[in-house]
Amino acid sequence: MKKIPNVCDLQHILVCRGEGSLGEAIISSCCCREIKKANPKVRITVACFGPAYDFFKPNPYIDEVFKLPVRTHIRPHQRWLRLLWAALKLRRKHVDLVLDSGRKDSLNWRMFKYVVGGGKVLDCFTSPVQPFGAPDQHGSEHEAAILELLGIAQPDKSYDLPLLPSARKAVADWLESHRVEKYILFNPAGSLPQCRFRPDTVKEICKVLEDLQMPVVIVTLFCNVQEMTNTFDKQPNIFIKQPEDIFELFEWVHRACLVVTPDTSVVHIASGFEKPSLAFYTSPEAYSLPANPKAYVLETDSQDVNVFDWWKLESLIDRIKKTI
Repeated sequence: MKKIPNVCDLQHILVCRGEGSLGEAIISSCCCREIKKANPKVRITVACFGPAYDFFKPNPYIDEVFKLPVRTHIRPHQRWLRLLWAALKLRRKHVDLVLDSGRKDSLNWRMFKYVVGGGKVLDCFTSPVQPFGAPDQHGSEHEAAILELLGIAQPDKSYDLPLLPSARKAVADWLESHRVEKYILFNPAGSLPQCRFRPDTVKEICKVLEDLQMPVVIVTLFCNVQEMTNTFDKQPNIFIKQPEDIFELFEWVHRACLVVTPDTSVVHIASGFEKPSLAFYTSPEAYSLPANPKAYVLETDSQDVNVFDWWKLESLIDRIKKTI
C-alpha cells in the first residue's frame, strides 16, 4: 500500500481474521468498534471462520460477517481453491481497504487478501512502515497501532464481550437451582493438546483451590463432559457444567469470583471483565498474555501444561486469597 488512507475517507472495509481463534477475535474486537465510532457511515465486513464467526455475528459494529472455509475439514489443495472462490466473491464488494492485524502469514492467505484488495491491503507483513506486529507487543497494541495509522487517535483497546439476556437467565437459573452464589470457574481445556489438563491434574488443582472456601464450577465447553463427570462423581462443592455456547461462557466468567484456566480464550474473556484469574501458560508470549491487572500467570513446562511447580501454585493461591 503506497499511502495509508484516513478512516473518514473509507466507505467499505474488509477486516480479515485468518486464525479462527476465539481468543484472537476477542483481542481484536476493539478494531471494528473504534472504526465505526470514527466513521459511522463506513461499512465493515469481517471475514473469519470457526469460533470467531460465532463471536462476531451479533456484533453491532459489524455490517456483515463472511464465513471462510474451515481449514481442518478440507484438504490443502481444496483450501486454496475455496479461499480463492471466497476471495472472488468478496472482490465483487469493491472494498476500499483490506485490514489484517493478525499474525497469520501463509501463501494462500496472502493470495486471498491480494485477490480481494489488490494493493489496498494493510497488514503487519506487507505494510511499508511496519508499525505493528512486533513480537514483544500485546495483541491489543497491534490493534491500537493499526487504528492510529488510520487516523484514530488514542483508540480504546478494551474488548467487546456481549452479555446476552438468554445467557444471563440460563446461568442465573442454574445458580439458583444449585444454591450457588460465589464460585470459582475452572476451565480445564486449552485449544492445543499440550494446553489441556488431565483429569488427575484437575482433581489436584481443585484440592489446592479448597483453601479459597468456594465451590468450583468446571466448564466443559472445550473438553470431555463425561470424563469430568466421572472424575468428580458425587464430590461436594464441585459442579460440572457445559455452556450452551460461547455467550453463556461469557456469562459464567462474568459472574465468577476467580477464573482458573490454561492459555486459551477464557484468559481473554476474564481480561475483558477484569476478573481475578490464574492462567497456566506453556509458552508465554507478549501477544497473548492476559491484559488484566488482576491476572496471575503460572509458567508450566513448554510441552505439557500438567507439569508445573506446585509450590508456586500454592503461593499464588495464597496471594489470590487476599484479594478476592
